Amino acid sequence: IPYAFAKTGWIGILIVVVSAFIGGYTGILTIRCLYYRGTENRLHSFPQIGRAAFGRWGQYATQFFNYLYSLGTTCLYIILSGQFIYQLVSTLGVTVTQKVWMVIVAVIIWLPVAVLKEMGEAAIMAIFGLLASIVVIVVATVMSLARPYTAMYPNLPPPEHDVAIGIGVPVALSSIVFSYSGSVVYPHVEASMRRPKQWPLVISASMMFCAACYLLIGVTGYWAYGDQVVSPVLDSIPTGAPATVAKIMITAHVIIAAPIMLLSFYLEVEKQWNITAERLGKKREFTVRLVYRSVVVAVVCGISLAIPYFSDFLSLISSIACVTMYAILPVVCYLKLYGHRIAPWYEKIWMGFVLVVGAVASIWGSIDAIKNLIKDAQG
Repeated sequence: IPYAFAKTGWIGILIVVVSAFIGGYTGILTIRCLYYRGTENRLHSFPQIGRAAFGRWGQYATQFFNYLYSLGTTCLYIILSGQFIYQLVSTLGVTVTQKVWMVIVAVIIWLPVAVLKEMGEAAIMAIFGLLASIVVIVVATVMSLARPYTAMYPNLPPPEHDVAIGIGVPVALSSIVFSYSGSVVYPHVEASMRRPKQWPLVISASMMFCAACYLLIGVTGYWAYGDQVVSPVLDSIPTGAPATVAKIMITAHVIIAAPIMLLSFYLEVEKQWNITAERLGKKREFTVRLVYRSVVVAVVCGISLAIPYFSDFLSLISSIACVTMYAILPVVCYLKLYGHRIAPWYEKIWMGFVLVVGAVASIWGSIDAIKNLIKDAQG
């Protein structure tokens, strides 16, 4: 988030707030789409929403973005975890390379997805991930306030701060959107809730909490390091015990979050392929599930090893998949399923704004991210 502020200037505060409202709104629309045929005929996934709205090709398009988001995000988690573990252990004299650590992380991620079958079974992992995130935010915020750039490098010119940097808004918007995106897991989370009717309250509270956390770390990080901040922000704060603790916690959070992201992908594929104990028997169902889940983790790990540029890959995945799943598809599918007459005029204006924001962030952000990836690959 602080790096996104460096791309946009202080206007990033407004982007964080607006993105939270968009995320809450489209999250509610997504679940409404699941029930467009009534509570007795609830749809089960985003691809089913796409099929109901636009037929077979709508399903294929939705599946593409859905799977790209799930698998691409897991790639990002493997890259980030490998990077942090390498930084932590290299100071101890361990000579294992970052790519080897990425493979080890992939194996760790594979263990729970090989055992866990349903999203509800991963709830305890999500709680630990939340606690780890809170620790990281507190550490990064305190260290940014205690040791800003001017205190770390008193002999260097102070970092610059801008009110608004227009050219950086689209790519930064895509990165901020990534921080809010969870569209692919919403259908599974809502299905596992004891009181599904409380979903609007749950998603709204979640977005408000996320916005507060992002503003806290974004404002303090950008204030402390300005245009010199790097992504991730933990590489900007001074080295030492607090930074080490934060990197350990964020690594734990990422390793915990990756199986949850993969589970949403697995559950949809298993439902589509009818991989069930009723059809295959318990032993055969477990074997088939274990084999194909293992293959998916291996493929994701291979992609992570081939593209180890965290910030650029984050921007690309965010621009192509996250923005589409987060802003564009929920609105388009909702209008197709329910018709434009169901929404009052002011909501239609809001929908148009959401679509414009999504389109600009996706197209412009993708172009910028691809250019940066090519530049990094060429050295």
